This record gives sequence, structure tokens and C-alpha cells, in this order.
Amino acid sequence: MSIGYIVVSNIIIDDIVLPDGTTHMNTLGGAGTHAVMGMRTWDASVGFVSTAGRDWPDVHRGMLGSSGVDLAGVKVSDKPTSRAWQLFEPDGQRTEVFRTPFKDLQAMIPLPDDFPSSYHGARGAYILSDAPEVLLPWVERLRREDVRLILWEPCSLMDPDKRSDFADVLAAVDIVSPDLNGAAGLYGLDSPTEIMTSLLDDGARVVALRMGARGSLVGTSDGQRYEVPVFHTEVVDVTGAGNAYCGGFLVGYAETGDAWTAGLYAAVSASFALEQFGPHEWTQELTSLAAHRLARLQSMR
Repeated sequence: MSIGYIVVSNIIIDDIVLPDGTTHMNTLGGAGTHAVMGMRTWDASVGFVSTAGRDWPDVHRGMLGSSGVDLAGVKVSDKPTSRAWQLFEPDGQRTEVFRTPFKDLQAMIPLPDDFPSSYHGARGAYILSDAPEVLLPWVERLRREDVRLILWEPCSLMDPDKRSDFADVLAAVDIVSPDLNGAAGLYGLDSPTEIMTSLLDDGARVVALRMGARGSLVGTSDGQRYEVPVFHTEVVDVTGAGNAYCGGFLVGYAETGDAWTAGLYAAVSASFALEQFGPHEWTQELTSLAAHRLARLQSMR
């Protein structure tokens, strides 16, 4: 079976601490893992390009494998798997504290030469990286491999002093999905509609601006604008919901070519990530439930 969608990003083990002192240690995490499962909600042919440590637990690898995720692109390093504390405050605020030294985190970043030949011609790729010296070569490699759509989730590059670098990447990818707080800081704006205009003016083709509990604002360079609602569910852990949203959006846009519908796919993917600690495991029942949730959101328009 050929690979339809791929994720280029990290694997992290999260140690979660809740306000009451309850802990959830050794939880599979990382933006890449959550994005993979956001895609897997909708498509059976998902591949992962990442780096895990020598101590990556079999239970984590097994969950991804049993969910049908292709792990041919996951390289095993002789270093320990990257690890982070996820610390929650009573008001729901989350603080991420990396337990892995920065140089070791950098060493775990997947490189373009790690791309498996079996992933050639994928319909779409998600990438989270903010180092232009790595990100732009990755985009070039994905283009050479005939990957049709590239979605970029930015992070630390959303800095007013780096706006030129940010715009360079916008021009190179097909879809960008920043979070509202980061994009507001980049442009010095509070209004989501003004932020959307700025992103499009800077060269974005398709934008999915993530706004947490407020849903998302999606737009395209040809003038489409849509406010996309969240799918309301019991929130257990917000970690990874934005990454899962991105995975769902990419599949939705590749499948339909419609930003509104892609936003609904994304909202459903995010809803599953919110309902538990760590990424949701794929089951056939989950696919049926996703279709039901999608239909409910579509009926709200």
C-alpha cells in the first residue's frame, strides 16, 4: 500500500502533572505523534518520519503500529527519547518543561536524508520545524519526492524580528496553521481577521488559524474566509490537540479542496485528542465516530 500522508516531526515522552498532584508518567507525546493520529482518524495510509531514542517503550511503538501507522521513517538513536514535563495549573494553563538538553533535542530532529523512498508521491505532509536551515531543505526534499501538499505548523519562528524568515517559509509551503497567540505576537495584532489578512499578505496560500476553545478561522488567498466551530466534548488534556487539528486539516483539504470542510475534519481530529491523555488509538469504531461528528458539524452551517 502506498503512503497517502506523512508527518515529519518529533516523538516525545510526556510526564504530566495535574493541579491536584495526580501524574500520568510515560505518556506518548510529541507534535508528530499527535499529528499522525489526527491524520489516521481519516486515512489508513499514514507514515511517520521521526527519531526515537533507544529507550522508546515497546508499548508506544505498538500503539502506533496497531493503529496502522507506517514507521519506516522512524529512526532509532543511541540517545534517550526526548522527554518533557507537562505541568497544568488550576485555570487550565499548561507549561511545558523539557527534561532533555537542548543539544540532544536538536540531535533528534529528522533530516531530509531520513525520508524513506517508499513515501514518494504522498498526497500531503505535515512538518513542524522552525529552523530555516532544516525546514526549507525539508520542503525542497518533499517537493522532489512529489508530495502534493505541505502543511507547516510554526512555533518559535513567530517572532517579529524573524518576520522575513517566516514569510520565506509561507511562500514555500501550501498551508500554514499557527496558533492565535503566536500569530498575534508576530504581527502585533489582536484581531483574528486582521491576523488572517497579514498572513495572506505575507504570502500564505491557505491559512488555518487555531484559536483553542473559540474554534478556528480558515482562509485562502482567493478570498475565502470561514469561522469553524469546535466539536464540543469533555476536555481531559489539551496537549496535542493543535497538532491533531493540523493532521486532520491536511487530510481534509487534500481530499476535498475546500477550506471549510478541511476545518471540520480538523475540529473532529482535535476533539479526540482532547478526550484523553496522550494520542487516541485508532479503531474501526473511531472512524465511524469521526464520520458522525463530521456530519454533526456540517449540519451546523
